[in-house]
Amino acid sequence: MTAIATTALAYALGCISPGYYVVRRLTGGDPRRYATGSTGARNVGRTVGMRAAAVTLAADVATGAAAAVTATAAAGDGAGAAALVAVVAGHVAPAQLRFRGGRGLGPALGGLLILDWRVAIVALAVAAACAAVTRELTAAGLAGAAAAPVSAVALGEMRIAVAAAVAAAIVAAAHMRRGAAA
Repeated sequence: MTAIATTALAYALGCISPGYYVVRRLTGGDPRRYATGSTGARNVGRTVGMRAAAVTLAADVATGAAAAVTATAAAGDGAGAAALVAVVAGHVAPAQLRFRGGRGLGPALGGLLILDWRVAIVALAVAAACAAVTRELTAAGLAGAAAAPVSAVALGEMRIAVAAAVAAAIVAAAHMRRGAAA
């Protein structure tokens, strides 16, 4: 399997949008019509409850991890980094949902856990510290996303740093496009 094929597969995996299907199954509704208009775990929690949010978050993280594992195994580390970007892009802009999905933090975390768990742990620690100080989850998620490429550079993982920077930019753009009340 080539890097192009694994990148396309990663985008397709990102398009799955577990939150959309969880809410659809539980209520028959569309989570994009409620609260923040996102298919992500936080909006699912606001829409149908924390248990559904936990399922959504776990599935989002698993989607990112599956994309990174598949791409890396099939075509190498560079393909794994490209898959990180593609799975986040698919989550944010799923074709079958008219390009209106989540904000990309769950799949980004899952992909980073596979590509370099140390980068993911730093991002999580920064997000947790920010959440503890500000009590603002949106700011915490964005801070964690911003910390990922910095920590990858510090660890000498330049491919991951570039992919994490692009993924963080996609996440930030998704938050800005849809409003700060994510």
